[in-house]
Amino acid sequence: MPRNKNNRWLTALDYFFVLRPMLFYPGWSTLLAGYLIVYKNQYYLNWQQSLQLNYGEMGLLLIIFAAAMGASFLLNQLADVQSDLKNNKLFLISEGHISRRNAMIECGGLSLLALGLSLLEGRAVFAVVLIFIVLTGYLYNFQPFKYKDKPWWSLWANAGMGFLAFALGWLAVSKTVSWNLVFDALPYLFLNTALYFFTTLPDVEGDRLAGKKTLAVQYGIKRIIWVAFLLFLLSLLTAVLLRDHLALLIVAPATPFFIYTIIKTDVSSTILATKFSILFFAVAICLKIPFYFILMLAGFYATRWYFKARFDYDYPNFKGQK
Repeated sequence: MPRNKNNRWLTALDYFFVLRPMLFYPGWSTLLAGYLIVYKNQYYLNWQQSLQLNYGEMGLLLIIFAAAMGASFLLNQLADVQSDLKNNKLFLISEGHISRRNAMIECGGLSLLALGLSLLEGRAVFAVVLIFIVLTGYLYNFQPFKYKDKPWWSLWANAGMGFLAFALGWLAVSKTVSWNLVFDALPYLFLNTALYFFTTLPDVEGDRLAGKKTLAVQYGIKRIIWVAFLLFLLSLLTAVLLRDHLALLIVAPATPFFIYTIIKTDVSSTILATKFSILFFAVAICLKIPFYFILMLAGFYATRWYFKARFDYDYPNFKGQK
């Protein structure tokens, strides 16, 4: 159990870090990939193109999606208190540092914030945010649906989460819905789904003890790793076919890590592949939006400082462990 430091300023920060802000970056990166889709054939932007970007709108979208993701992560933790205790993770709610009542109030406020601000971006963006909150917050976590405990529904729900993140950025730019959205999303959809398979592996034992029937519990580690690798290859192939240079910048550097997973076929290698894929995704976005690098560094070091100061806990890190 992590060592608690009951400094009132640190405990106040519990309400921010319970939102799991390091997980904002995969969502933000996918959103920004959709927002930058008109530049998909370029590895980077020149100064003139960079100055033409609407940074105010991008900032608004990041806030909207952070609020939506934060609400979703809170609902997930509220629904997973017992399995989180068994898996020794996400202890802010499960170990009582934040009460269930306060977490529910915070979740409601974040949902209203996300939906209210999304109206400024139009009905299509509002609809995507609403679907995201309903899918990832309610349908995924609670009865009678509880998709996370139904292996195949969990897969489709997580694939849908990645697609909705991409669609949020894509629709903010295009303003209209078309089949191009589906085609443009494919490299990112395949990669994010591959990473989803990996995220089910570290909790296999805890999930099995809790009676959860995840795909990893049902099919085993080796099969899941091979399925994830095939999805990764589809991500690489579609990036080439669509001439999406941004996607290639993300997928190509991750290739050695995915190859390593099928050589080792262990959980540690999949954790490394996941962490570095997320890093490569974010770095590729930075080549087009340099300020995103500052946001990444700020989030990483602020989170490391908080968990070290508050709980003497090493998170986040680039080790092959949770």
